[in-house]
Amino acid sequence: YNMCDYWCDRCAYTRRCRNFVTGEQLAAERDSARTDEQNRELWDSVDTVLSDARKRLDEMAEERFYERMDEFADELSDEEMEQCQAEQDAHDREVKRHFVVKAADGYMQAVSAWLESVVQEVKEHSDRLLEQAQYAPETASVREEIERQQDLFDIVSWYHTLLPAKARRMISGLLELPQQTAWNDGSDVFGTGKLMLVSIGRSLSAWTQLIPVLPNRETEILGFLIRLDHLRRGIERAVPQARAFVRPGLDEPRL
Repeated sequence: YNMCDYWCDRCAYTRRCRNFVTGEQLAAERDSARTDEQNRELWDSVDTVLSDARKRLDEMAEERFYERMDEFADELSDEEMEQCQAEQDAHDREVKRHFVVKAADGYMQAVSAWLESVVQEVKEHSDRLLEQAQYAPETASVREEIERQQDLFDIVSWYHTLLPAKARRMISGLLELPQQTAWNDGSDVFGTGKLMLVSIGRSLSAWTQLIPVLPNRETEILGFLIRLDHLRRGIERAVPQARAFVRPGLDEPRL
């Protein structure tokens, strides 16, 4: 689930996902809500135990607090802390300057503005379809078409905000790859790149299907298609392993 798009409502793999199952369990627990009295009893018992333990805790903690302060003081000097911060700042600047991050940010900003500009137009288009359906027997099919179009806008809307965050994650990990730490063996970079390519593919498909819905917006939509293609090329150039990477549970054959 670290390499997914977090769109649980549209996911075909929720029964495989620990994150989803945990969320469902928490939701079930929230549904079986505790009463105010039960909650009050819980916190009263916690407060009682804490009060009894505080004196003993204070005696031990005060002594060890100063020991830990001395240990931390020995770990990094002020100069070393400043150097670490300077290195992190330089890393962040390099991430921000990368083509993939800039392309993803530019796409998000352009699409956000566009989505706001077409709200009324989309509503009027749906209203016209419903009005036409009043004089035709295929009312159900018209509603299905409206739902399909809404799905297309949902896809565009969901992924245009996901791509910039994933771009930063992928490029940040990519820049750290030469160190090859235990927590960054490349799989997260490749998996995040694969997620971005999948998200771009779905967005390309949605945009293409929106052209006949909003024909007077074709030029703008073609501009978004070109932006996405440039982003795709940037990802494949930066992380050529991404396309072939198999994300556990997501790109494996369905069971």
